[in-house]
Amino acid sequence: MEKEEIKQLTCTKISQWRNWLERNHLKEDKVLLIRYKKHTGKGMFNQRDAMNEAICFGWIDTTLKRIDDDMYGVTFVKRKKSSRWSENTFARAREMIAQGKMSAFGKEMFELGLTKKTHDHGIPKNPDMPEDLKAELEKAKNKKARENFEKLPPSQKRMYFRWLLGAKRTETRIKRVGIIINNMETGKRLGVNQSANL
Repeated sequence: MEKEEIKQLTCTKISQWRNWLERNHLKEDKVLLIRYKKHTGKGMFNQRDAMNEAICFGWIDTTLKRIDDDMYGVTFVKRKKSSRWSENTFARAREMIAQGKMSAFGKEMFELGLTKKTHDHGIPKNPDMPEDLKAELEKAKNKKARENFEKLPPSQKRMYFRWLLGAKRTETRIKRVGIIINNMETGKRLGVNQSANL
């Protein structure tokens, strides 16, 4: 079976990304948005802004793919009518609506999403640190991870707690604890590829 090829798109300005979405959000199903890494010195809009524009047109980011030492790509796809939203994505959509940026299709997907439970339904919005993560961070070998975690702003800690609590299976939860520890040791943030695939 041949691997499906994804159309690639390079934008250095957020207006270029929005223009592409405006023209293609109905006729295309997915695109790989190419992004330059910081060390290249090439100016790029941030991932949050890219995500917000996608929400305006009924699209969502899914996976992250390394291309080479200078570039990586983020796959964006058109939402399916059956897809469920997160509380965070709803909040972003409301922000875009308030700014008058939401397209007709984006609003249709938003209103459809409101009829379903969110995929983080039942997870507290401001949870305490899960005991399994706390136990790992308290281990002597994870001292660096613990110190870096303590430096995170409350919003990022909350994001990690809710991501961990969202795991449906024990093995998934164990993997997520490992990813959090690794991210704290290496200075990484929770990436779209991690949050979407685990």
